Amino acid sequence: MKNIAVVVAAGKGKRFNSRLPKQYLKINGMEIVAHAIKNFEVSKYIDGILVVVEKKYIDYVKKRIIKKYNYKKVIDVIKGGKQRYDSVYNAIEFLKKHKPENILIHDGARPFFNKELIKKIIVELKYNYACIPVKKIDFTIKKISGDFIVKTEDRNFLRTAHTPQGFNFKKISELYTQLNIKKIKPTDDAVLFEKKGLKVKIIEDEGINIKVTTKQDFKILKMLR
Repeated sequence: MKNIAVVVAAGKGKRFNSRLPKQYLKINGMEIVAHAIKNFEVSKYIDGILVVVEKKYIDYVKKRIIKKYNYKKVIDVIKGGKQRYDSVYNAIEFLKKHKPENILIHDGARPFFNKELIKKIIVELKYNYACIPVKKIDFTIKKISGDFIVKTEDRNFLRTAHTPQGFNFKKISELYTQLNIKKIKPTDDAVLFEKKGLKVKIIEDEGINIKVTTKQDFKILKMLR
């Protein structure tokens, strides 16, 4: 398997304040995480999919999502960790036996994105260790200290980071050690490359790629779909 997608969906969604974790709520009759997996299932550029969830939801995902929607590319559903980076670490350790060339790591709470991103990222990974989608910021950004503005940032040099984020598997395996993640506590996977002085290629993400964090995000996606 040359290109494997990792769908990280082990979060409890505390900010969402729902009995059922947000990734299992439905949009258009399908669970958010099921939409996320489908993006890779239908892509000819992806050879396999690994899903990472909270331990108590492993059987639920296997039976009520993978089996229900007949996803053929899913290698396995494995246990996640306390933090997102712990879940990614578990995924990388699991995939070492498969020895993929590249992995694309995606948030299970991002159900929709432009499928062309998959192809573009994989093409860039021929020449770069890391490639991630980013989006331009449309608002004026203020840096603050306490209750006062310190500086207005130049938004031409600022982007929001999205997923899927693509990486050369051998290189991310070298960087994703327990020592590094405990020290850096990466909020996304590209941070490890940045901290080690490695260049991260960017692709401008022009489409809808909302991460469901709050109930407002959920409502917006339901309206858009």
